[in-house]
Amino acid sequence: MRQPSGLAPSTSDLARRIRDADPSALEALFREHYGALCRFADRYLHDRAASEDLVQDVFTSIWAGRLRLDVKGSLRAYLFAAVRNRALNLRKHQLVERDWERDEALPDVRLLHRAPRRPDDALEDDERLGRLRAALAALPERCRLVMQLRWDDQLTHAEIAQVMGITIKGVERQLARGLRALRERTRRDLR
Repeated sequence: MRQPSGLAPSTSDLARRIRDADPSALEALFREHYGALCRFADRYLHDRAASEDLVQDVFTSIWAGRLRLDVKGSLRAYLFAAVRNRALNLRKHQLVERDWERDEALPDVRLLHRAPRRPDDALEDDERLGRLRAALAALPERCRLVMQLRWDDQLTHAEIAQVMGITIKGVERQLARGLRALRERTRRDLR
């Protein structure tokens, strides 16, 4: 039943009509409280556009959940509480985002989140690795073993000397010989 013209509908009547899917009831509620709710939200957000969006979201949520709309007490108080809760949640979310952005700017954190490799980079890396393996395979056996123990297995010079049964100076000579051969091969490949 509609109110006679000129009389404002009661808030309980508006809530009932909204539950009954009457868009004019939501519109009346919106027109009556929108400005005050935006000003109220702006006290929390200090951003007029964000405040307006938030209030519109509250009304959208009311309409979407109209079948569950159960207002205890004043509909006006319900609206202000809904706006307050959303504004506080939005502020909390903004603080988390700000902290995250600040943390992401730290050099140590950026190292943890490297961008995925581009296909071209992966192909170049695979080609480079293939050339390196071919160059290592072309080295004399003793030199190749010393290079692999040092770079693949991360052994120290002393550990390599022990494994190979040679002196530390012998390890250093083999590493120097291997690096020199790899450099020469790289120069030839670049020509």
